[in-house]
Amino acid sequence: MSDKSQPAKADTPPAKGRSKGHKMPESIADGGMADAERDILAELEKALGEHIALLLRWNRKLVLADSGAPSDTDEDDHDCDFGAWYALNRHNRLIDQPAMRALATTHQQLHESAKRLLSAHDVDHEVDSAEFDMMALRAESFFAQLRRLERAFRTARSDVDPLTGTYNRQTMMGDLNAERERAIRTGVPTAIALVDLDHFKSVNDTYGHQAGDLVLQSVAGILQSHVRPFDKVYRYGGEEFLVCLPNADMKQCARVLERLRRVIEASPVAISDETILPVTASIGAAPMTKNRTTEQIIEKADKALYAAKEGGRNRVRVWRNPDGKTASTTTKPGKNAT
Repeated sequence: MSDKSQPAKADTPPAKGRSKGHKMPESIADGGMADAERDILAELEKALGEHIALLLRWNRKLVLADSGAPSDTDEDDHDCDFGAWYALNRHNRLIDQPAMRALATTHQQLHESAKRLLSAHDVDHEVDSAEFDMMALRAESFFAQLRRLERAFRTARSDVDPLTGTYNRQTMMGDLNAERERAIRTGVPTAIALVDLDHFKSVNDTYGHQAGDLVLQSVAGILQSHVRPFDKVYRYGGEEFLVCLPNADMKQCARVLERLRRVIEASPVAISDETILPVTASIGAAPMTKNRTTEQIIEKADKALYAAKEGGRNRVRVWRNPDGKTASTTTKPGKNAT
């Protein structure tokens, strides 16, 4: 159904501080509900990438002396499309809802906090720790709210696995290809990881598939709640999940994955009043690189996962030689590996 309540493009003034000649965002599609949901998802993904880049730019200006002299006309410091896009579309019935309004408010507060922080730094070259913490909290809240909204719209488009609530494999490859292109274009490191539950077949064989489903749901909940707000979790198949980690080199990736491994190990699943099942996972990861396709990167992560299982399970292995001809992995074994 077409939404006739959208304001016309000509009626929406350009956002303050936008660069001259900067292309204004467009209104969401009015050709139907599915097209509108698609356009909203695309805008949320764009907002995520823009604000990751903005945070990196803001932090660079705060911590590096050679990041450039202060300038009253440095409009790029706060230039993004999301605010203008929201102003243009806020009367659309899909946008005019409490969760989206809350996201827009958090977005405005984030930019205001960054402006105060950078303006004060330009004057006295000091970083206000309280304001910096506030900016970080608002950024975290913005990313978390954005991901929740994205998940809701994806659910409406049947892009979510019905058992686990993670994104499904049908939407995975398109998302990963987009992340790979973004990593190549921006030079920001990105990694993917495969998480495989140890001895899962024996759970199904011994306790039945209903117990296996409870284990999968428990682990999916852990993955979704313990990754960073801008990471994505997919049901890769069976007892295996894939995690995409933008803005993470392999050292950061290993830290995130080791935290996940420990939380999974510390979270046994109660399948009845009498039976509590211990759960562990083996994890393999690889970086996204321009000289490998997405499929080849997944293959490298799978080889690292195989090495983790061969090494005793319940551990993380990371592909350490992305551009070489021979495989090289390192391990971060967990305690009480099984």
